[in-house]
Amino acid sequence: MKTLKTIIIAICFTIGIQKIHSQNYKLDKKNSTLFWTGKAAFSSYSLKGSITLQQGTISITKSTISSLHLIIDMKSIDHENNDLKNHLKNEDFFEVETYPEAAFSTKNATQINNTNAILNGVLTIKGKTNSENIPVTLEQTESGLILKFNYTINRTKYSVNHNSPSIFKRMKENAIADEFILQGTIVFTQ
Repeated sequence: MKTLKTIIIAICFTIGIQKIHSQNYKLDKKNSTLFWTGKAAFSSYSLKGSITLQQGTISITKSTISSLHLIIDMKSIDHENNDLKNHLKNEDFFEVETYPEAAFSTKNATQINNTNAILNGVLTIKGKTNSENIPVTLEQTESGLILKFNYTINRTKYSVNHNSPSIFKRMKENAIADEFILQGTIVFTQ
């Protein structure tokens, strides 16, 4: 009986310590930035724009990211060229009226090595969900932390096929590369 009591006390103590070392942060939407870069498939021509995070949370226990969840406002896709911006929002690309949000959530806890981690999670765009492993850096601040990444995504995995050279094999002149870059500086506060 004493052994059982000792085990229960040890478990409760361990859970208590983990709660003390666990920190939960919320997205600081105002100070976070997301930029996308798309390019032509057969030339160096590229375009850059922005998109806005809608909400997010991250939990860190000791030196481990125990969970991360981000929601992106797809209706916020922006570019200085209004025609391009509207085209990106229509059915050729992201269909933002039908799919107003994209999301990323971690599947597993992630070890932080120095300031680096690789987030193993699922990304959902246009209702299609795929696994992604996103390398990130983390920086502790007085009020929370900053997570940064620069990651290449294959848009065709998410049914964004417009002018794709891998889908439309004969396309050359107006082909758009299958990959686009998503670059983020995401600020979290307690």
